[in-house]
Formats: sequence, C-alpha cells, structure tokens
Amino acid sequence: MDQNRETNTSKFQWFLFVIIIPVIFAITLVLIISTFAGVNPIEKTQEYGSQMPVVGSFVSTPEQETQEQQIANHEATIQDQKATIDELEATINTKDQEIEELSNEINQLTEQLKSQKEAQATREESISQLSSSFTEMNEESAANVMANMEQSVVLDILEGMNDGERGTILAEMDAEFAATLSNALVQRSNGE
Repeated sequence: MDQNRETNTSKFQWFLFVIIIPVIFAITLVLIISTFAGVNPIEKTQEYGSQMPVVGSFVSTPEQETQEQQIANHEATIQDQKATIDELEATINTKDQEIEELSNEINQLTEQLKSQKEAQATREESISQLSSSFTEMNEESAANVMANMEQSVVLDILEGMNDGERGTILAEMDAEFAATLSNALVQRSNGE
C-alpha cells in the first residue's frame, strides 16, 4: 500500500512540476511582457474569448457592455416616454370631457336664451295688443282699469302709446298714481 501511495504522490508531483508550474510561469511571463509592450492582456483575452464559440457566451467585451448599457438607457427612455404619453392621453380625455360638458352647457344656455327671447316677443306682442285696446277705450275707463293693474305692465302699455294718448289717460288718473307712473317712465327712458 505504501508503494501505491508513493506512486500516486510521485505522479501528482510530476504533474505539478512538469505541467502546472511551467504553465503558470509562462502565463505570468506573457502577462508581464505584454504589459511592458503596451498591450492590455485582460482586454485582449476578453476579445479573443468573446470570439470563441463556447467561451464567447461567458465573456463580454467593453463594447458589448457599452452597448448593453445604451440599450438599457434607451429602454428606460422608452418607458419614461410611454408614461408621459399615458399622462398626456389622460389629460386629453379630461379636456375632452370638459369640452363636452361646456358644449352641453352652451346648448342649454342657448335654449334658455331662445325661450326667453320667445317669451319676450310674446310679451311684447301682448303689450302691443293691450296698448291698442287701451287706445280704443275711452280715457276714463282706461285710467280706471290701469289703476288696478300691476305697475310694470301699465308702464309697458303706456310706453307703447303715442304722447297724446298717454297724456289723456294719465290726465284721467289719480294725480299721485299718474305722478308715480310718469316718474317711472322717465327713469325707464333714461335707462335707470
């Protein structure tokens, strides 16, 4: 058994002294010489290693690392731009909703204005007809009827009459009521 052990030890020593130590020495010597010659042995090793079919998948060159970093930066930029696009689309949707709401409000206000104009036209037509009716009435009867009406309606009727007709009806009214109506007519004509 001792002989087997000695044989195994001597084979290991032979392998160590004949192969391993000279290879390490040769690699160290090549590294030192190439460094003094101005060549970066690590970069060259990576370059040659990346060209080997099996080893190339495990070794990356600085150019590959730079490209990978650039790709990562571009992907991050794309993600940022996608987020910005999503924010802008949300803003556009919000603005579209606001526009639609404002458009609906404009339509409603337009309808209200139209209704008010129609109501005003109808009121003006009614006042015009009442003015004609009061013009045809006897002045004393017209004054008595107007004394019992709402003041704003009486003012509208009187505005629709000519000066002569208005004067004869006011003359038939109570002096205080006629004065109140006359003052109100003056204020209306001055836009107060």
